[in-house]
Amino acid sequence: MEHKVKLPLYLTWNALKRVLGWPYERSHTDRLETDPKYHHGDPFPRRGKVGKHRSAHVLWYTPDVLDWLKRRGLRVPENVEFIGGA
Repeated sequence: MEHKVKLPLYLTWNALKRVLGWPYERSHTDRLETDPKYHHGDPFPRRGKVGKHRSAHVLWYTPDVLDWLKRRGLRVPENVEFIGGA
């Protein structure tokens, strides 16, 4: 019997921390997304915003985050089922 890992299709900041165990704070995550000094040619996936306001909630596309983690040599489940919502 194959066990499916259910993950949201989009990750909020809290889901990134709680579900995936993201160890970094917001400032370092931003550096990994934008600063070549920190990401060394393979930046962390860019966040998107829900809405146009500068304080709008940010989301990351889960498949992109999982691919980035896999490229870093971290174990990522192969049998992922994405559920709607964040």
